[in-house]
Amino acid sequence: MKKVLYILNDCMRKFSYERSAGLYQALQRMEEPVDLYIVRSDGYSGFAPEHNCGEYNIFRLPDYSDFDGIFLDVNSIFNTDEDAARGALYAVQAAAASGKPVISMANDLPGFYYVGIDNYAAMQSVIRYLHREMGLTDFWFVMGPPDNYENYDRAQGLLDYCKENGLACGDDRFFSESFIIECGIHAFRALRARHDGTLPQAVICANDHIALGICHAAEEAGFQIPRDFLVTGFDNTDVSSYLSPSITTVDQVAWSMGEACVDTMRRIWQGEKMPHRICTPTELVLRESTGHHATAQSDMRNQITDYITRTSSTTDFNYKLSAMQYQLPGCKSVEEMGDALVRCLSIFRCKGVDLILDSDLQEYERLICFDDQIGRMRDAADGMPTEGYSDNMEIVYSWRAGEGAQVLRQKVGHSLAEREHEGGAENYLYVPLHFMENTVGYLVIWDCLDLLRVKGVSAIASTLTMALRTYFAGKNLAYMNQVLSGMSMKDDLTGLYNRLGYHHLAYPLFRELRRSGKTLGILFVDMDRLKFINDSYGHAAGDNAIRGIANAITRTVPEDAIPIRYGGDEFLILIPDVGEERVKHILDELCAALPEEAKRAGAPNMLDISAGYVITDTRSKKSLDQYVHTADAKMYRVKKAKGTARA
Repeated sequence: MKKVLYILNDCMRKFSYERSAGLYQALQRMEEPVDLYIVRSDGYSGFAPEHNCGEYNIFRLPDYSDFDGIFLDVNSIFNTDEDAARGALYAVQAAAASGKPVISMANDLPGFYYVGIDNYAAMQSVIRYLHREMGLTDFWFVMGPPDNYENYDRAQGLLDYCKENGLACGDDRFFSESFIIECGIHAFRALRARHDGTLPQAVICANDHIALGICHAAEEAGFQIPRDFLVTGFDNTDVSSYLSPSITTVDQVAWSMGEACVDTMRRIWQGEKMPHRICTPTELVLRESTGHHATAQSDMRNQITDYITRTSSTTDFNYKLSAMQYQLPGCKSVEEMGDALVRCLSIFRCKGVDLILDSDLQEYERLICFDDQIGRMRDAADGMPTEGYSDNMEIVYSWRAGEGAQVLRQKVGHSLAEREHEGGAENYLYVPLHFMENTVGYLVIWDCLDLLRVKGVSAIASTLTMALRTYFAGKNLAYMNQVLSGMSMKDDLTGLYNRLGYHHLAYPLFRELRRSGKTLGILFVDMDRLKFINDSYGHAAGDNAIRGIANAITRTVPEDAIPIRYGGDEFLILIPDVGEERVKHILDELCAALPEEAKRAGAPNMLDISAGYVITDTRSKKSLDQYVHTADAKMYRVKKAKGTARA
C-alpha cells in the first residue's frame, strides 16, 4: 500500500479542508489504496515566535523518504531568517532530500512540481473586469507580505496590467503589510492620508480579509461601499459571501487543486513526463462590493446549504469543546484527559485517536534538583526539545472505534507514530502539542477531515495543551514542595536529617512500631576530640570530620533507618524492628568505616566516636525522648571511660 505525506500549514483557512478533502477523495478513487498522512501546523506571522517554533517543529517528525510522494502546502508560513529552519525551509529541504516526487501546492518552489492557480492571471482578471467592463481607471492596491509568493504574483499582475494600459500605479497607490483584517484598516487610513482624503474608484485587495478591513475602516469613516468606491478581494473565503456588502472575489476552486495534485502524482508514479507547472482554474465571483446583485440563486442556495451544514457541525463541536474545557481541569490522569478528548471528537465519527507525549514529563526527580551554587531549584535537563522530537516519545493513550481506549505506554521514539490497518485508503491527521517553543508531544486523529472543515483543530490542540501544562505543572509543584519539605528537614553540612526531621519522622515511626508490637533501635553517637581538631587544624577540618562521620553513618546503616544530626557533633540513628546483636553489628561497621571516610572527607586521620544504644520495650510506657535520653547517658559513660569527655 502506498502512502503520501501532506505538509500543511493550516491557519484555519477554508481551503485547507477543501484541498485536504480533494486530495483524500481522489486518493480513494485510485485502484491501489493510498494512505494520506496530514502533518499540520498552525503557525502564523501574527503569533508569538515561540508559538510558531512549537507549531513548525511538527514538520521535523516524519521521515520524508518513507513516503511514496509528498505534497507541500506551506505558502502561508512567514519566518524570520533566524527561525526559517523551524518552518517551511526545513520541510522544503527535507522534501528535496527525500528522493521522492514532490508537489508544491500554490507555491512555485524550485525543483518541485507546482499545482495551483495562476495568481498573476487571476488578479489580472479582476482589474481587467473593473477597467474594461466597468470603465474604472483610478485604483488603490492593498497587498499582503511582500515576501509571500502568492502576494508577489498578484501584485506583479496588477503592476503589469496598469503599465500596459496606462493606468496610475505608483508607490503612493500601494500598501503592503499582512493578510489579516488589520492590514485593510491600516491601509485605508494611510492611503487616504497620502491622497489628502481623495478616494479612488476601487480598492483591489490581495485577499478577502484585507477587503473586509477596507470595508470596516470606510464605514467607520462614514463612507458606503459600493456607493463611494468599490472593493474586491481574493480567495472566496466565508466572509466574502456572508457579510454585507458581500465581496467580489476570486474563487480558487480549492477542491479541484487537491484532485489535480493526486492526478499529477499518479501520472508521475506511472512514469509519465509531466510539465513543471499545472495551473488549476479560478473564477471571478461578482458581488455587492462592486455594485453587482447578490450571488445567483443556485450558487446562493449551495452556499446557504454549506453554511447551515457547517454551522450546525460547528455548533455541535463548540458544545463538545466547551464540555471538554470544563472536564479537563478535573482530570486526575492523562488517560482521563484522553477520554474527554474522544467524547469531544465523537460528533465526527473518527476511527481512532492516539496521544503521544514525551515520557520526560513524568520524570520529575531527574528533571528537578537543588543547585547548591545558585541556591535554588533548577531544571537539571536541557528542557523539552525545540527542534525535532525526543527519543522518549510514547503513546500514552490510544482509542479505536468499536474497541475503546487503551493505555499502551508504547515507545515510538522521535519518529512518526503509525498504526497498521486493513482495507482501503485512510487519512491521519498529526497535530503538534507544545508549551510555546518546547515540544511535548502530538495527537494523531484517524479519519477526521471534518475537524478541518469546522476549523476545530487549533481549539482542540490549545485546550488539550493548556490542560496538560496545568496538570504536569501541578504534579511538578507537588514534587518540588516535597523536595523542599525534605530539604528543610535536612542538615546542610551532612545531608542527614536535622532536629526538624527528627520531629517530623521519629515520633510517627515510634508510635507506629509500638502500635504494631515492633522494637526500635536507638543509637546515640558523639564525635571524640572535636574541640582538639578545631583548635589544632581549624574549623574547616572540624566540619570535614563531622562530614566524614555522617558519610560513614550513611554508608553503614540500613535503608529504613533514620540518621539524624542531633547537635553539633552528636548523631542519632533510629533503626526499626531490630535486636541488640544487629545494633552492635551496625556500630562495629560504622567504626570500621571511619578511617576511609575521614580520608575521603579530608579530615584528620584521628576520627573516633563514642556511642550508646537502647532497644525499646514494646510493653513499656516510656516516651521516645526518654529512650533517647537513656541512649545519650550510655554514650556519655563510654566517652567518660575513654577519657574524652565533651568539650
